[in-house]
Amino acid sequence: MCLRPPSRFLCAMIFATLAIIISTHESYGRRRHYTYTYTNNGGGTSSYVKRVAPLVDPESANYPTLPIKYNYDLASSSDVAFEDKLRVFLRVDDKDVVSKTSGRIVAEVKLTDLNDYQTTHVRFVPVSIGPDVENEEFTTAVFDVTNKNGESLIKPSTVYRLFVNLHRESDVYDRDSSIGRLALPYYVATGGETRLQQARQQIVMRTFKEFYYRKNGWRTGERYPMDCYAYYMWATGFCTTGAENGRTKLNKLFTSDIPYHNGSRIPTISTQNPIHGDYVRKPGHSFMLLSYDPTKKHVWCMEGNFNSTVEVVVRSVSLSWQVGHLRDGHIRPDVFPIHGLSVRTN
Repeated sequence: MCLRPPSRFLCAMIFATLAIIISTHESYGRRRHYTYTYTNNGGGTSSYVKRVAPLVDPESANYPTLPIKYNYDLASSSDVAFEDKLRVFLRVDDKDVVSKTSGRIVAEVKLTDLNDYQTTHVRFVPVSIGPDVENEEFTTAVFDVTNKNGESLIKPSTVYRLFVNLHRESDVYDRDSSIGRLALPYYVATGGETRLQQARQQIVMRTFKEFYYRKNGWRTGERYPMDCYAYYMWATGFCTTGAENGRTKLNKLFTSDIPYHNGSRIPTISTQNPIHGDYVRKPGHSFMLLSYDPTKKHVWCMEGNFNSTVEVVVRSVSLSWQVGHLRDGHIRPDVFPIHGLSVRTN
């Protein structure tokens, strides 16, 4: 199965229409806001961790899987790379799911900041259903996850994982109110005000789309060999200086002037700047960093050619790693132009 990306005109129409619909739900968000936090303390410890990140929320594993997919074509647009909220687009392939559900549909969003992946925040937010578009085989739906009451759950330049269940609007949300769950986690990064932050967001969103498509058995049309090194060069090659044919040239990014860091520097680097989109090489393998959890001392990584596919992997940090930390000078100015003073460069 291969998804047909919507045209730019169609995307613009969908954005405009859904923006109007979302605005009508703002009062709902103020009236009906459920949020609580639970912490998964996990099990024992080991000297070194390397595991594939879970694909299913265990608490919702028995819910029926819905014929609804995340729409990364819309989500990857820089127009929705917000700094303080997440806008999630859904592709509803079976319109009967919506038409046969009486009342409003509410998304149960289990949100995890990968910098603190032991803690999950649960939100219930209204889902806006877009209009049917002629000649399109699916309906677009959308919901926003925002900060409430002065909190800073959604932060700039941060990577999040979402598990999503859909419910009929109810006074109590449980299995009885549920319609079902969306298969697979949804990974997303917020935007930022600097050119480098914008580049990081677009880099990882490319990899999230590729990851999601592969898990669904779809093709994106991207052409790169299933090789860990080639995967990183493809993911970053659209915006790095010195790239050739859409592929990053790492020997032009990390030189004697901007050398690789030792893996032991990751905790320090991650407190000073975001690290999603950074490059790591180790004997026999390389991958992209997504986040560092200082409590668990683990990194989350996007990895090409992990068991011959693309995976999100959780690892302990190794001192033997060489880390290529992206700088502003690595990003082509023409890809993320600075308009006036609205975008900083550092």
